[in-house]
Amino acid sequence: MVATVLLPMATGCDSGGRDSSRWRLDYVSASRDADVFDIAAVSKDEGWALSTEKRKDDSEDSFLLHRKGATWRHAELPTPLRSEGGTLAGGQLEASGPDNVWLFGDVGKDGGAGALRWDGHRWRRTAVDFYVRDVEVVAPDDVWALDASSDGPVAHHWDGTRWTEHPLPTDYVGWLSASGPDDVWAVGDAREDPSDEDVRHRRQPAIVHFDGKKWRQVTTPEYHSPKPKPQEKAILTEVVALSRDDAWAFGLHGYTGETGSQEFDTAFALHWDGSRWRKAPKALDSSGETSRHLAVSATGDGAGGLVLGSMLGSEQHRATDGTRHVIKDPEPVAGRSGKITEEDRRQHFQLHDLQLVPGTRTVWAVGAVGIPLYRGDASFGRGAIVSYSTGG
Repeated sequence: MVATVLLPMATGCDSGGRDSSRWRLDYVSASRDADVFDIAAVSKDEGWALSTEKRKDDSEDSFLLHRKGATWRHAELPTPLRSEGGTLAGGQLEASGPDNVWLFGDVGKDGGAGALRWDGHRWRRTAVDFYVRDVEVVAPDDVWALDASSDGPVAHHWDGTRWTEHPLPTDYVGWLSASGPDDVWAVGDAREDPSDEDVRHRRQPAIVHFDGKKWRQVTTPEYHSPKPKPQEKAILTEVVALSRDDAWAFGLHGYTGETGSQEFDTAFALHWDGSRWRKAPKALDSSGETSRHLAVSATGDGAGGLVLGSMLGSEQHRATDGTRHVIKDPEPVAGRSGKITEEDRRQHFQLHDLQLVPGTRTVWAVGAVGIPLYRGDASFGRGAIVSYSTGG
């Protein structure tokens, strides 16, 4: 699942000389107050997504979108939701195949924590007594979920019959990824030295790994400013496991500002080569410059490379040979006037989640296309699903 980096890039390509590309718009909502916030890619012609739309009274409706073939359409709400309450808003979708799609969130009885599983024919409710921070679905009998409601870091595992609880050996984890049942990663952050009063508020990257038998903490590089800053923090906010000897983790470095708010001054990347995690300074920044960032969203490109996304734009494709190319916003859509005006041509695609489509070189991403609120009456946001081919 995706978190959300403003990547410093020039408009155009890097040294590889490849042309810039853009997202292709595959779905856009009729509503101009809508969003698509999560996606599960099942196969080249099937996927599921979660969407919300605002009503006139500012309340929200939530929808399930389903692609079977070439077109995304609204799907009927799962029977358990229609009969027993619950909402899709804020939910999380993950899948390992067309007959194993999971939906977590406020989908329990009377809207409490719960899970629904699509078996290829219908949705069935699965009892879950915890809220989920992130999920990784490896197989029908192999699902990992990070607990968002426990005091300490806890992972829950589904073996096809029941959930078991696994305390994790660090302070905090929030993101999961796996290349297989014996190669599962979880990332977050940990206190630098709880026993030292001077540094007990500092935090450093933390990574734990499941080898099929046990969760273990793995050594990670530390990040420090040249001059110490108050309550300095380096936290991981995304992980992508491409194979047993190729994984990436992305994070943010920051500190507590004068007003007491958290300030982030740069993003960073780590790479696992099968033996250890190393700093990968060239993974995010092609120019060598640094600037303020937001947390990165990432997925594989189907050939050992990465597609990196951001809530503020600046998406890019980084191939295995180091070549990069910018992924431009999709072609503009009609705004409040019902037609594409000059103002509408300044619209932006705000990305929330992206996934590689299994068995392909295509990436699907979800979010909204529109004009931000600060532009007044012209502002709008239409829920969108876009795609990008990484080649091949």
